Amino acid sequence: MRPADDLKEEHRAVKLMLRILDSICTNIESGKSVEQEHLERLVEFMKVFVDRCHHAKEEVYLFPEIKKAGIPGAEELIGSLLKEHKQGRERVSRIEEAVSRKEWNRKGSAMVENSRAYIQLLTLHIEKEEDDLFPIADTYLGPGVQEKLLDSFEVIENEEIGAGKHEEFHMLLHSLRDIYVKSE
Repeated sequence: MRPADDLKEEHRAVKLMLRILDSICTNIESGKSVEQEHLERLVEFMKVFVDRCHHAKEEVYLFPEIKKAGIPGAEELIGSLLKEHKQGRERVSRIEEAVSRKEWNRKGSAMVENSRAYIQLLTLHIEKEEDDLFPIADTYLGPGVQEKLLDSFEVIENEEIGAGKHEEFHMLLHSLRDIYVKSE
């Protein structure tokens, strides 16, 4: 497995979360019920899995290795991706605020508005990483660097996030998918 493969695997989980979030927004807009706890758990997923785990792997380890390789155009691409990570954090903060204040259960709520923007941002962001960044990593980073990156990713998962947390998040997503995304 290469570092890009690990990150793509995480992207699959993020895409599922985005589908669940989209369905929840649709439910809110149409007046259907949504559980407060489900929203709180999705916010936790966004903050821990997406940001503290996935984005940390990129920002702390992958991006510096790509910069170090001196690949033409990579600096601009990484700058753009970092800006999008920051925008995502801002959206999640707004979503979290609306959820914690229980101000999410109405059409046009800040939670729905920011969730829709977050979905759009992350969808395009994931495409950019998979189409542009990951092929660079696969092509220009040697086997030794890639192995070191995978080891560093494991450290983030086990020490920063906590052993078993990844699997817990996957179970959460599958249970929420069964509730909110009726057909696959």
